[in-house]
Amino acid sequence: MPLDDNYLPFRDTMSLVRAEGLRGYWELVTELGGDADALLAAARLPPAALEDPENFVPYTAVNLLLEKTARSLDCPDFGLRLSQRQDVGILGPLAVAMQNSGTVGEALACASRYIFVHSPAIAFSAQPATRADRVLVVFELLLERAGSTVQATELSLGLAARVVSLLAEGRHHLMGVQLPHSRLAPLDRYRAHFAAPVSFECDDAALEFLEADLSLPIPSGSRELRELANDYLELHYATARTPFSVRVQGVVRRSMGTGRSDCVDVASALAVHPRTLQRRLREEGTRFEQIKDEVRADLARRYLAQAELPLSQVAGLLDYSEQSAFTRSCRRWFGRPPRALRGELM
Repeated sequence: MPLDDNYLPFRDTMSLVRAEGLRGYWELVTELGGDADALLAAARLPPAALEDPENFVPYTAVNLLLEKTARSLDCPDFGLRLSQRQDVGILGPLAVAMQNSGTVGEALACASRYIFVHSPAIAFSAQPATRADRVLVVFELLLERAGSTVQATELSLGLAARVVSLLAEGRHHLMGVQLPHSRLAPLDRYRAHFAAPVSFECDDAALEFLEADLSLPIPSGSRELRELANDYLELHYATARTPFSVRVQGVVRRSMGTGRSDCVDVASALAVHPRTLQRRLREEGTRFEQIKDEVRADLARRYLAQAELPLSQVAGLLDYSEQSAFTRSCRRWFGRPPRALRGELM
């Protein structure tokens, strides 16, 4: 079954990725004797932005973080090691649709179509292999001027191999792995992870499977749950029928707290020019500033109900550079300052 090729990801230096893509990072760095917070700071990734897995962070910063971490810890296979701590769950709502697909091929086609929900900087497709009975699942990172991407590439392929293995419950046949860069670590580490031959300095980053494996049924798949998940993805992300303002609101909400929630960054995530974004919002009777203000107000009420969050942190999670600006907004939204509103919400 061919993967979906109707969605064409955009090439963008500001592409984002769900913070969940770094699941297991702190634990692995700590085990290796490193300082995760210091490494995050060096990559300009605020730890608070990663606390909510639904937040979006710049993929270029994540890529830089992985490269710096591998060098700092003298751990050339860091990306592969991190992939061993992750599973399909990092893909959020997309994971539900994949886990409930009828076959492995259907799950991969679903992921190919909706992978931009996790990050628009990732793309993959099924292509013919040299042998007629095999298929290549080719991956691409759409990051321009990002420097080395070897760690992110190995993380992506390592995770993809794990996901297919979990979906197929080990019944699949991974026949080979192709990496576009030279070998970083001893060959036995690659073989231990993939349990398949690994080739280096190839044209593409790809996994090679038996084509028949795409027809393997997923035992846990539920048609009802799959339809619900697909309906959710269509409504919130993928279809042109979804109002543009709803899509903008979703990106603003997921980007809030990363410092990347302004008009330019949100337009970039939606692959449109900022002027185009504003024009399309005017056509729907709203403005970007209004949408962002409404998202901030909604999140402010949710955060203020959490007593453990200091007011300064709440301001930061709403992308305010100063707490006084947050206080003024809170008075405008709710007629009272943050501390008073928190007292009412507790």
